[in-house]
Amino acid sequence: MLHTFTKRCFPIFTAFFLSLLLRADDLYMLPQGAGDQSGSDWENALSYDQFPDSLEQAWGKLNPGDTLFLGGGDYTAKPVKLSANGTSEKEIKTLKGVTQDGKRPVFTGEWQKEDKGSGFAMFSITPESSWWAIENLEIRNCREAVVTASPGRVSNGRITDVDVQGTRDAFVFLGGAYASKPEVGTHNIEIRDCDVLHYTKRGFRFRDGCYDIQVINCTADSGGKEWYIEPFPMSFNVIGGSKGSGVFDHDITFIDCIARNNYHEKDGDSYWNGDGFCAESTAYNLTYIRCESYGNTDGGWDDKSPNPLLISCIAKDNKKNYRFWNQEPGALLWNCISEAPIKRGGNSNSVGLWTGGRVRVIHSSFLTSKTPMEVNTYKVTPEKKAIMNITVKDSIVELPEGVTALPEDNFTVENNWIRALASDAEPEGDIPGYTAFPKDRDLLAEIRPMQPLIETKAQFLDAKTLWLYRDKSPSGWYTSGWKGVGMTKKSGQGIDGGTALAMVSKGGNGGGANYRTKRQSASIQFINYSKADWELRMSIRTGDQALPKMEINIIPFSDSPKTVEVALPGDLDGSESGWQEISIPLKDFLSGGDELTDFAGFYIRANGAMPTPLYIENVRLEPAK
Repeated sequence: MLHTFTKRCFPIFTAFFLSLLLRADDLYMLPQGAGDQSGSDWENALSYDQFPDSLEQAWGKLNPGDTLFLGGGDYTAKPVKLSANGTSEKEIKTLKGVTQDGKRPVFTGEWQKEDKGSGFAMFSITPESSWWAIENLEIRNCREAVVTASPGRVSNGRITDVDVQGTRDAFVFLGGAYASKPEVGTHNIEIRDCDVLHYTKRGFRFRDGCYDIQVINCTADSGGKEWYIEPFPMSFNVIGGSKGSGVFDHDITFIDCIARNNYHEKDGDSYWNGDGFCAESTAYNLTYIRCESYGNTDGGWDDKSPNPLLISCIAKDNKKNYRFWNQEPGALLWNCISEAPIKRGGNSNSVGLWTGGRVRVIHSSFLTSKTPMEVNTYKVTPEKKAIMNITVKDSIVELPEGVTALPEDNFTVENNWIRALASDAEPEGDIPGYTAFPKDRDLLAEIRPMQPLIETKAQFLDAKTLWLYRDKSPSGWYTSGWKGVGMTKKSGQGIDGGTALAMVSKGGNGGGANYRTKRQSASIQFINYSKADWELRMSIRTGDQALPKMEINIIPFSDSPKTVEVALPGDLDGSESGWQEISIPLKDFLSGGDELTDFAGFYIRANGAMPTPLYIENVRLEPAK
């Protein structure tokens, strides 16, 4: 009896005690492992190569507050998901590289710039994770290095001394915030001492509701013309939510960061982009302290946010060293320097400071430029031009030969030193222009009162028509199909000669086509809108063909709601060849009392051959009247 009990239970006890061993406070890992590979110390290090997910397994065995140490050496890059559920800084869960024999852990993949969007992210921080850290390692040839996986909502993260070379987007932070719940967005993140070399899209990217973030002593060098393959490379990019979503990125601070060599080339007399620091209008409270931007084919700074603050920043060798768009309250440059802007190609001129809004320049220097400052004159109404203004105070400004003063229109000047271009003359009196202050001086505390922080309040958006397709797709939406059915865009087939969605079928049963998005920022989040009974509406045109048994269903962004197919409404027997308006309440697609929280597209099932396409236009969501 005892013998039987022992035989049955020994494996259970062995597994139990082994699990206790593997859940020690910290774990150690090497590329090939060592000793008994229990992970208890370096002599018995876990093996990274043993299983495809060895690192992910080891991370999963850590308790909050534990560390997984990675020894120096070469690691084959594989996608790794990292989750954390700490509740305080004492419970931070850490992946820490250890330099051994002069070498850090180096993860190397096979991604090349020609692969563009193909490939994988090396480290994905799972949604809702809190209190985690990644330290002291290198990542090469991966599509992304570290991302907060969609939808984000990640908090209390630390990324320190992680260097990336050869990537599309090195560090990507998705917020996942709602207009009515901005606090759930990704927040309290610090990125420090990270360098990115050679990327095709972004070095550091923030979007969809990130806030309370610091980026400290980081560099991003795109690689210039030799690495150009995709449009719009940017070193540091703050996007915010999609326009009209009510979602913002805010309170992000860049300290001692350097942006370089973002190159974007276009044929003919077109505009060349490529920016160092770039922000959209759906961001606010962005602060740049002692940051620098060099060698970009467009803006050293290209910032559309309402109230950027730049302190002791340097912009040199960009087409437009500083470029600001917002009018209220506008940008403040304090103790900044602009030098030698240069145009590398395309249209538009080089300039030290350009604005389509309002900018205050204080205690700064604008040197070596035939156009040190200007307001926008391209397609600007007199009303818009009247509210543009550049205020220049206590600064040094070099002007080209024959020009002795800044323009009177759109400029406010006070106590400046105006000198000839490339002159070495010094001002009389206390007008120093740019000064290299010591780093231990708390410049933010001194200057922030000049540019107070602003706030936005969470609020529901009005329930109104939301366009999903009208002559063209919104960003992030696409067509696809399966089992011989497809959907494309056909110009000239839309209403009034526009472009329509065209669904075609080669026959067979069960095939269908999608019009959808996989990006949360592009999907419709009903949680952001005032409560309404939503309907899916669109225009369809069947021509003279009969299309029986066609069914339509919607695609939620989340996985929770259960949906059902319903018959595609309208006259589908060939009796109506022109455009028809159809409408389906979204509640008709739901089963089991589910509530729809979001909308990411629809599909139509053909169930047979179609002699000619089914054309679709004017796709929208509307609240029922």
